[in-house]
Amino acid sequence: MNKYVGLLATVGLATAPAMALAAAPSLSDVFVSSGITAAGYIDGSYVDGFNDGKTIAGHTFDTNSNTFELNQAALTLSYLPTDGFGGMVNVIAGSDASVINGSYGSGTSDFALTQAYVQWAHGNFTVIGGRFVTLSGFEVIDDTKNVNISRSLLFQNAEPLVHTGVRASYKFSDVITAYLGLSNSALSGTAVDDDKHKTVETGVVITPSSTVTIAATNYYGVDDRAGSNANTDLLDVVASLQATKTLQLALNGDYSRVSGGGADAYVAGVAAYANLQVTDSLKGSLRGEYLTSKNTFGEGKVHLEELTLTADYAATSSFDVLGEVRYDFSGDRIYPDGVTDDGDGGTFDKFSHSQGEVLLKAIWKFGTPVPTT
Repeated sequence: MNKYVGLLATVGLATAPAMALAAAPSLSDVFVSSGITAAGYIDGSYVDGFNDGKTIAGHTFDTNSNTFELNQAALTLSYLPTDGFGGMVNVIAGSDASVINGSYGSGTSDFALTQAYVQWAHGNFTVIGGRFVTLSGFEVIDDTKNVNISRSLLFQNAEPLVHTGVRASYKFSDVITAYLGLSNSALSGTAVDDDKHKTVETGVVITPSSTVTIAATNYYGVDDRAGSNANTDLLDVVASLQATKTLQLALNGDYSRVSGGGADAYVAGVAAYANLQVTDSLKGSLRGEYLTSKNTFGEGKVHLEELTLTADYAATSSFDVLGEVRYDFSGDRIYPDGVTDDGDGGTFDKFSHSQGEVLLKAIWKFGTPVPTT
């Protein structure tokens, strides 16, 4: 009898470490119980341009043709309680990071600190301070939250990407939320604002029903340009309608202008979207856009149009494969289309009225469950 007792005791001691290990909480459990969310994604793409050239004009993250790209390897850590202090850190590595840094005057590194801010919340009032993404636009930096692979013409050509400053929001009701902020020069593409003028951010989001959302945002500032003051202004309006359970319609309009201080330039345009959930795994999007500008794509006025068709297949809940066809048009020859012989032993660049491309992208997402408190 004693030998059986000894055997059982030996087995119990041998399995005790494994039992203790099994009982230990995972890192995910620790994060969730602490109210911390950790999430991220990795995505890459291939772009094939139809024109005889390596550069795709007027685009944001898909300017290089006939090449593979690691677009975004992103990680976000956040602790954002509904009452008290919290914060968020969002970093992105990859080719898109260099575009984000370049648009913000922070160099062209393939590593971007896209967001890093402290938050304080109490009741319906929230204030954040640090670096954060813009309120303007229907499309965003985060690849997992867009319906298309390529970004609209309005994205970056009219809209800023990130700001450094403070932003306060107040939820008046389930229908109306208002925003008020102050940041460095929002529309001049500089990370460091060395003049006394700042950009004022005002915005309102109206949700009259569960199917309709309307958002209006304005950025106004005075910036020092070559020793003279220039007024910068952007009015952005986004409206979306969940027309049916599977069909979403959206409209994004922008008017951005720089005037005074020897500057006179503007961008005005509208982008329309029809997004359809075909099946649980397949969705499609059609985007049409018109943009007119002055002294933005070179000197003088230009008119641009684009049409984009995108399909998104969710192979699993964490892995998506997207395919897209896009055409851009203009009344002016602004799209690179290779080089040609000038007849005197030299060459010159050719330009076309249109450009087209095919894009493929794969996105893998990961993260902890969202905390319930």
